[in-house]
Amino acid sequence: LKFIAIFGDPAMAKLRMLVLQCFAGFFMLVPVRSIVLVTGATGRTGSILYKLLQQHGQLGATRALVRNATAAREKLGCKACNASDGVFVGDVTDPSTLASAFDGVSTLAIAVGVHGSEPKSIVEKVEWLGVKNQLQALVKDGAAGKRVLLISTMGTTEPPSKTDTNFVMFYKLNAEAFIESTGLPYAIIKPCGLSNDSGNQRELMAGHDDDLFETGFYMIPRQDVAAVAVAALTAPPVNELRFDLCAKQPGTGPGNMQKVLQDALWPWQKSQIEPLMI
Repeated sequence: LKFIAIFGDPAMAKLRMLVLQCFAGFFMLVPVRSIVLVTGATGRTGSILYKLLQQHGQLGATRALVRNATAAREKLGCKACNASDGVFVGDVTDPSTLASAFDGVSTLAIAVGVHGSEPKSIVEKVEWLGVKNQLQALVKDGAAGKRVLLISTMGTTEPPSKTDTNFVMFYKLNAEAFIESTGLPYAIIKPCGLSNDSGNQRELMAGHDDDLFETGFYMIPRQDVAAVAVAALTAPPVNELRFDLCAKQPGTGPGNMQKVLQDALWPWQKSQIEPLMI
């Protein structure tokens, strides 16, 4: 009754309450400025993502988790390449090495990955158990305000055959499922084949369930993947994103990051955000 007295008749009160709820939902999607940690930051995609997040600055200070300082100096351009630079040496397969890097972190961007030729035990430790270790380190002091992004891969819809020796996709899928089970806001980007070509020159395509393979395009520049990842962290349309990502031929771009994120939504997700777009 007090609310109605302030805002008028019941119908108007209901309308204004809906507006307030919409704005509340919007602000839940906007990441709080604090600390973002990129793991696998010296990798070919991770190093690009780290530098883009540093340049963007919206998420606050950008940290890097690396395997060794020498690689960090070469790939990231750091000077001291230690905590004073926001660079931490650690191993995602060893939880005891993660505490310092994760202290105070609210946004985790996982770009860790194996090459694919490693033994199954190593693939499992990095692609699956390593992701689990990172999530546990992220929420050690509570899950409120935390967000995670994973750069995974397309090709996870088919289980490995009895003769398959590549278990990367299987363990990446395990990692995806674990992230989805945490209740944290997340973005899982599943790119097609990765290239080192220049970015921002191609039309980007979002899809699901490996349907993009049917388009006849199989590669995307790492630069474009990193740019979409930044958009998914800084301007997510919803709190639960999981989608395939690929690109057309050069000259069809530049890529529209927000369009990609909208195309990545399932129909029921689009209907949920329509009130915010009125």
